Amino acid sequence: MTRTELTLVVLLVASVLAMAARAQAPLSYAKDVEPIIVKACSECHGGDSPKKGLDLSGGKGFEHLVGVKGQEVPEMLLVKAGDPAGSYLWLKVTHTATQGKGMPRTLFGAKKLPQTELDVIQNWIIQGANP
Repeated sequence: MTRTELTLVVLLVASVLAMAARAQAPLSYAKDVEPIIVKACSECHGGDSPKKGLDLSGGKGFEHLVGVKGQEVPEMLLVKAGDPAGSYLWLKVTHTATQGKGMPRTLFGAKKLPQTELDVIQNWIIQGANP
């Protein structure tokens, strides 16, 4: 296979994958993201006095995340619909935030979420961060 043919194959595969991603069922916070957030975050960000006042317990996370300015980086929204790189939540869960620590935290430091869960969060933000 020539270099040109290989390039065409790669472009074709990339196009097919992009179409498949757009064709997937829309993700929602309640159905797809909230179970991840509650499991990973609500121990600290829930209950009577959630850390930083950010309550991510069941039924409360969406309103406290989407379109809301963060405390550590007030010029960023916690979740900016359509823009993972502009969403502080995304930077925190991928451990790429330049301010603050990666999330979620454990007694032994930061723990990264499984890639499948990160993919759900990223795709939800890309799709518009729907409730």
